[in-house]
Amino acid sequence: MDTVAAFSFTNLAWLSTQAVPLIIWPSFISGILREEPEHAGPLETYFARSLGFALLSLGLILVLLSGAVPLTSSVETPVSGISPYASAAILVALMHHASAAFYTYARYSWTGETGYLLGCIGSSVLAAFALYCVMFAGDTAMISRYHRFDQSTSGFPFKNSHSYREKKKGL
Repeated sequence: MDTVAAFSFTNLAWLSTQAVPLIIWPSFISGILREEPEHAGPLETYFARSLGFALLSLGLILVLLSGAVPLTSSVETPVSGISPYASAAILVALMHHASAAFYTYARYSWTGETGYLLGCIGSSVLAAFALYCVMFAGDTAMISRYHRFDQSTSGFPFKNSHSYREKKKGL
């Protein structure tokens, strides 16, 4: 499993963890977040369930657009296995998790409730993972087609006398 697929399924698991309680028990979730116990109204129930379905949709769309689940035959699938839409989909997930981490940290600093801190930690980890995937995962532009080494590396500050480049220069 490559990095993009690992991020996609981790993202789906995190968003599903948040979405399932919102869909199944919206009054329980709103009761947890209130200071005094009160029954959730129909508008709160609607918004909680809508948010739950939106979170599930975001997670499933990322799994499908990242190429983690092949939608075509193996003949049409690219060798790298990474969809051309993966970077854009991961960038959207990065913005979602960064904004969710910022919001939950602001709520934690205001209220001091542990649930917001846990949400901040989870979203921050996934935002960092998404940033890593956008910057480094699936980039094969600098890999040599013939020798399979990274062309963007240098020998500074240590010299690699066993490298292919040094042997080629010696000939």
